[in-house]
Amino acid sequence: MSGHMENPVISLKLLIDQEKNKVVFAEAGEDFVDVLFSFLTLPMGTIVRLLETHQKSKSVPIGCFNNIYASVASMAMKHFSSQASKQMLLYPGSLNQDKCQKTKLRIDDSQASKCFMCPMFVRSGQCSKEYSNFNTSRCSCGNLMNEIIQFQGEGGSGGNGGVFVRSSAGHTSFMISDDLKVEVNSVVSTLKLLNGLGYPNCDKLVEMILDINLQEVATLLECLFTSETPLTDTFLKKKSSCGIKRMLSPPALIEEEEERESKADQTITLNAYVRKKEGNIMYVECGEDFVDLLFTFLAMPLESVWGSISGNGIVLGCLGNLCKSFKELSVVDSGREGSGLKSVVPHYYKCHEKQQQLLDVLVTIHKPPTYYRFVSFSVDHYREYCLTEKSDKRLVYGWDKLLPVTCKDPKSEGNNNSAGFVKKGTKFMVTDDLIITPSNSASVLGMLKDKQISLDDVECRVICIKQVEVIKLLRASLVSFSALSTGLLAMESSSTSVPESRFYKKPKIET
Repeated sequence: MSGHMENPVISLKLLIDQEKNKVVFAEAGEDFVDVLFSFLTLPMGTIVRLLETHQKSKSVPIGCFNNIYASVASMAMKHFSSQASKQMLLYPGSLNQDKCQKTKLRIDDSQASKCFMCPMFVRSGQCSKEYSNFNTSRCSCGNLMNEIIQFQGEGGSGGNGGVFVRSSAGHTSFMISDDLKVEVNSVVSTLKLLNGLGYPNCDKLVEMILDINLQEVATLLECLFTSETPLTDTFLKKKSSCGIKRMLSPPALIEEEEERESKADQTITLNAYVRKKEGNIMYVECGEDFVDLLFTFLAMPLESVWGSISGNGIVLGCLGNLCKSFKELSVVDSGREGSGLKSVVPHYYKCHEKQQQLLDVLVTIHKPPTYYRFVSFSVDHYREYCLTEKSDKRLVYGWDKLLPVTCKDPKSEGNNNSAGFVKKGTKFMVTDDLIITPSNSASVLGMLKDKQISLDDVECRVICIKQVEVIKLLRASLVSFSALSTGLLAMESSSTSVPESRFYKKPKIET
């Protein structure tokens, strides 16, 4: 995690009920609200990585996403289609990455996207036709594409307002409730909130002004998933409320449009090994297509993942409140297309056709830009080159000309064919909680032995994955520790109850 300057801070005013040791609300400027809204634009893989770094000894699990991420990290490089394939999953790219880097407290330490070309691009016409966003890609000539080439943008206009907050004359202050409802600060909104919380006057309330830093921002991100009072837990209790305060009503998750019209005729077939007594999936055997699909979940922005769930009676910390405020106040979109639940991810997450058709209901692949190479500086035999998106850019030198440069799929090794994240023909084992490993008989036997499961208690079922199942899997991955059983088995029989142990439970609130 890093900021724009050494040890940056943001000033925050808290109104506190000292008797209850509780934050009533916070008053903040655009800087703090920008940080809150930036959480929603982060890819799921980035959030997992940041929280694991923040809480090295005991990270907060975000459903099964931690296991998906850990599976990528622990899987040997030989199983990936390229080095870039693993890198883009461990450090997911975002279309809002440039905006996040403008926030005063930048929690995401991901590097800005860069462009690389083959070192031979000046001498070879074939090598001058492609660029990659990863320096581990290989040119068709066999060389690594590790020659960085600068991109010359248009120089965005600063404008008024924050990075994510909609600019509005006179609105420089915002009110944030303890459960992360954000609105423009005003006398009317303040009185309404205080009356709603049972404070007819402010006799028992005191003000506290804090300078918050990156560590507190990271704790706040953690509390977004685990607490119903994130401001109190972060700034007064100085720790995350690690008790799970999440609720999932099983019928809400498994009820779906029974006959969703699917434009895709593609399916993925899995062999699911199910315990007869408990009705849970132990694991599935699958090919690379299902693993590529699960790995793509790591690239989806948080707000988009929540968009596939909201409205289904599901509570996950204060995520719903923050997303609602984001829609009302933000000047940009987190990476969702239109009013639906589709997220837009960078072009290099495009995989094979089957995966794309199944994910089409959730993900739109951003079209890779065509850049144009030109000489930005020349003296004697020395030249510097840049890329631009403008096909009509005015050139520095009359003898120069714009040369189109197209994007290379960094997952492919030395060819132009779109590739998946993992190598074709590899068989994998995926457990109920989405731990993904290359398949081998020893790991299966070890699982049966560790869990003391008899072979007589295991049966194999064939499950077909279509678009509806993909949506259910994404939902279950966020809110359940048993994503496969929750997302795939619950639909088989509406009369079969879903074990409550699969879901996060909301504890009783003591008064």
